[in-house]
Amino acid sequence: MNKCFSLMKFLLIALLWPMIASAQDATNDPIIVGANIGNVPWEFQDTTGAFVGFEVDLVKEIAKRLNREIEILNVPFNGLFAAVQSGRIDMAISSIAITETRLSTVSFTQPYYDSDQSLTVRVGSGITSLNDLAGKIVAADTGATGDIWATENQQKYGFEEIRRYEGLAPAMLDLEIGRIAGYISDIPALQYYTKDKPHLQVAERIKTGGKYSLMLGKNSPLAIEANAIVTILKEEGFINALHEKWFGAPAEASTSTVLVVGMPAANDNLILDFVDTFLNKQVFLDTYPMLIMGLITTIQLGALSIITGLVLGLILALTRLYGLKPLQYTAKIYIDVFRSIPLLVLLIIIFYALPFVGLSLSPFYAAATALTIVSGAYTAEIFRAGIEAIPKGQFEASEALGLNYRHMMGDVILPQAIKIVIPPLTNNCINVIKDTALASVVAMPDLLKQATQAQAVAANPTPLIVAAVIYLMFLLPLVLWVSRLEVKFKVGDK
Repeated sequence: MNKCFSLMKFLLIALLWPMIASAQDATNDPIIVGANIGNVPWEFQDTTGAFVGFEVDLVKEIAKRLNREIEILNVPFNGLFAAVQSGRIDMAISSIAITETRLSTVSFTQPYYDSDQSLTVRVGSGITSLNDLAGKIVAADTGATGDIWATENQQKYGFEEIRRYEGLAPAMLDLEIGRIAGYISDIPALQYYTKDKPHLQVAERIKTGGKYSLMLGKNSPLAIEANAIVTILKEEGFINALHEKWFGAPAEASTSTVLVVGMPAANDNLILDFVDTFLNKQVFLDTYPMLIMGLITTIQLGALSIITGLVLGLILALTRLYGLKPLQYTAKIYIDVFRSIPLLVLLIIIFYALPFVGLSLSPFYAAATALTIVSGAYTAEIFRAGIEAIPKGQFEASEALGLNYRHMMGDVILPQAIKIVIPPLTNNCINVIKDTALASVVAMPDLLKQATQAQAVAANPTPLIVAAVIYLMFLLPLVLWVSRLEVKFKVGDK
């Protein structure tokens, strides 16, 4: 294990060092702020497309007091930590709670909001508390406080599964569909979201004592400046006025929205450099079991999609070439349509739209269905090209020997065509395996999803780097093996 990790460190340092060096030289003007847009009421877009929200107003005011411009980038919550650590952004917002783990790798200003988690359910579902969730599926935001709490308490409450989503909107959609029983997330966001939705309700407040803050790079000078501005804004009552603006009432005097408190002490036992940030050995040891579980899921999904895609593609190719005219046209339309639709769009339609017509698939089978449909379309064209490349004399010789259609295709044509199409088929199979990463958008715990969850919980991008190396170690031997197989076929070996 140590030798493997050392090799990964060497490779990644060589590959990424130029980018890291360039990032260190980047200017800090304007202030680049990363935010998970769609996190109401903290940061979202109004009807004009402008960024608005409690935290958006706050960082705009901080930038104004520092006489600097501000630029807001939409970044998924689980990507905020790596973006801050790499210097891609200067500051992160998105109702980020301060934790001891995060303090070891990033800096925080003093908190400005006290928050707990909450359980949101459908009205009439019969679920009134966490105790009603035994054997049921619950949702959380990947790597957020609700995810951490749900993971720690899964055995206590008997959750069958925790599905992790990239933000509030897809999780709430699945809750409304009925695919999940409850959603665990920050109580301010859920109270704000459900206030005009009578079919949804916040069933229980979960005491976690979370405090929201601005997140910046480890020992960032901007953190000191921003913290000083937050102190001034509290003393002037500006932050409390934001609370009244977005929540309809002033905050209690005892909360961190009003009180000036100390800046959280960073864990100075860790001196971050490139290796500690991107190839942290302890983070690797803590999170690799999650990555192995994700790899197993990725392999299962990839294998199923490849096999079913090959079968579907062969049927479509034969139908297009030799079927009845109506079937030929149908196969051609299918192939053209599903080669034109982006896989991600199709996956979202299958997962989120089909339940409204009574067909609700699990994340695994929704992903497998989408991958099979698209892979089958591409595979059909590969098979068709291979069959059409066979000399016509082979068909004529088969007919002269009296072979029927089944024997001609099975014994003569397809064996030759398969040798021709091995390279493009292999490329397609490798693409299918890589495309399994898209399944993370429908809360399936594949390798990428497990890596993003692990890096968000650990506040360190090492799991993502390790996942990239795992993909490489898994796919590169397959590429090399197929290259040898192609050479073998060319020289006519059996």
